[in-house]
Amino acid sequence: MKLEIGRKQYLNFGATTAIGADPITWFGILRKHWRDVDWQFWPKAVIVGIVTCLMWPVILWERWRYDKRIRAAEVRSPVFILGHQRSGTTYLHYLLGRDGRFGNLTVKESFMPWVYLTSEDILKRIYRRALPETRPMDNLRMGLDLPTEPEYSLGNMTPSSMAPGYYFPRRMQEIFSKNVLFEDGKAKREWQDTLRYFLQKLTFTHHGKQLLIKSPENTARVLEILEVFPDARFIHISRNPYSVYFSTERLYSITLPMVSFQHCEGKMIEDYILFSYREMMEKYLRERELIPEGHLAEIRYEDLIGNELEVVEKAYSDCGLDNFDAARPHIASEVKSYIAYQTNKYDYPEQRKQEVFAAWKEIFGRLGYKE
Repeated sequence: MKLEIGRKQYLNFGATTAIGADPITWFGILRKHWRDVDWQFWPKAVIVGIVTCLMWPVILWERWRYDKRIRAAEVRSPVFILGHQRSGTTYLHYLLGRDGRFGNLTVKESFMPWVYLTSEDILKRIYRRALPETRPMDNLRMGLDLPTEPEYSLGNMTPSSMAPGYYFPRRMQEIFSKNVLFEDGKAKREWQDTLRYFLQKLTFTHHGKQLLIKSPENTARVLEILEVFPDARFIHISRNPYSVYFSTERLYSITLPMVSFQHCEGKMIEDYILFSYREMMEKYLRERELIPEGHLAEIRYEDLIGNELEVVEKAYSDCGLDNFDAARPHIASEVKSYIAYQTNKYDYPEQRKQEVFAAWKEIFGRLGYKE
C-alpha cells in the first residue's frame, strides 16, 4: 500500500485530534514517545502542547462545575457495537443511532471530551467550518450530531488507548498489544477507569439514556468491558475478511497522514493489519463466551445490506433490546437515505489474497467465510 506522509501534513491541524487532550495526557504520550516524533513534526507537536496547556483552565472549570454530577451518573446496560474497522460498524451505528432511546457520542462531543459541556457553542462553530460533508474513507455522511466512536476521545483523556498508535504508526503493533490486547496491566486499569468516567459523562450529557457505543478496538476488549459494565450488551458485525483487509489498507492510507507525527512505510502497515485483525478476532472469539446469554447479537455485513430492518430487528431480540417497533420508522428512514450509496470497489490482487488467507485462515472458517 502507498502511505504518503509529506510536507502538507507537517503543520496541518485540520484533523489533529490530539488538540483536544489535556496536558497530562498529551505530555504523558510525549514522555513515552518523544523519540518517535520525526523532526519535521516537532513544530506541530509543540503547538499541540501549547494548545493543551491553554485549555487547562477550561478543563479545570468544567470538571469543577460538573464532576460531582458526572460521577453520580449511573450507566445503564450500555450497548457496544463491535467489529473490525471496515466491517460495517459505522453504518450499523448510524442505523441504531436513530433509535431515540439511545444516547450517542456525537462528533461535537468526541474530539474535545474534557470541555464540550462548557464550550459547546464555540465548538459547533469550529466544527462546521472544519468538517467535510462526507467521510474521506467511505463517503458516509458526517455531521455534528451524527454518532461517532470514542477511541480518540479516550486517547485525549489517557495515554492508554490506541490513539498513540495512530500518532506513531511505526509503533502500532506494540501499542495495540499494550493498549488494546492489554498485555500491560497498568494500561488496562487506566483505560477502564477512563472508559467508566467518560461513559458517566455521556450518560449525564444525554440525561440518563442508555448509551450506544461503537469502537472497532473494543472488539478485543470484551473481558475488560464486562469487568466495568457486567450488564453490557454487544452487537458484533463481521464482513468478508478480504473486503476488510483491502478497505482497511485504504482507511489507513487516508487517516494516518492526517494524525501522524512520524513517517512510516506502507509495508509496516500491511503487516500491522494482518497481525491486529488476527489477534483482535481471536481474542473476541474467546471472550464472547463470557457474555451473559441474551446479551450478544452477531450479524454479517453481507446479510445486513438490503435487509436492514429484518437483521436489526433480530439483533435487538438476540441482545435483549425491546420495543423495536418504535424505532422501526426512524431506522427505515436512515436506510432510505442511503438507497443510492455505492461502496468502494477493490481489485483484489491474487498474491495479496493468498497472503491474507494464509494469515487469517482460521478466522475465515470461524466466521463462516470461504477462501
